[in-house]
Amino acid sequence: MNMPSFRRTGLLACAAAMFLGACSSAPTHYHSLTPIHQTIRPSSPGTIVCTSDATGPTSPEPEPTGTVLLAHLAVPVEADRMQLLLHQTPTRLSVYETERWAAPLGDQISLILIDNVRNALPNLSITSDPLLIGTGTPLQLNMEIEELDALAGKEATVRAQWRLSVADNAASQTGSCTARQPLRSTGIDELVLAWSRALADISSALAASIQHRAGANVSHK
Repeated sequence: MNMPSFRRTGLLACAAAMFLGACSSAPTHYHSLTPIHQTIRPSSPGTIVCTSDATGPTSPEPEPTGTVLLAHLAVPVEADRMQLLLHQTPTRLSVYETERWAAPLGDQISLILIDNVRNALPNLSITSDPLLIGTGTPLQLNMEIEELDALAGKEATVRAQWRLSVADNAASQTGSCTARQPLRSTGIDELVLAWSRALADISSALAASIQHRAGANVSHK
């Protein structure tokens, strides 16, 4: 039995609509943060404000060591997702379903910090793997990324704090930094690069803190 022409036309129209809908869906893009090597003095176009007890009256004595263990790194809960997230206005957040991280954010930041600090302090061994610290007592680094955010088209912000100690119960040295980078466009590539620059500035400040805590054995570029 032949199908009525109006039914065939309707089915063809539905099939065409489904095909066009599938073809018009936006592709997914994957992004990764990148190391940016600097000296222990930030040199990017952004701004950075830091505080530290490294030079205060209660500053702990240097502990000569050539090894740093990144024992813990935390990232903000709201940013700890595969989709990129940023503020469109001061009160409204957007989640970009088709703009995603190529790897978990915490893993990327850990690798970025280690690479940047190792470049700034080439005589230093820094790792997040306890099996690679050797036989000596390492300087332990506990770090928290408190904010990784941006206001679209305006600026990207990374705020971090850290604690350095030779043991959990030893005197510790603390520091914190807020790094801001201007955004010249609303593009996602520009945003990811700005976050990378902000992390480079924080890495430089962290390297200076490590250099003070680790003593004269650690030289910088």
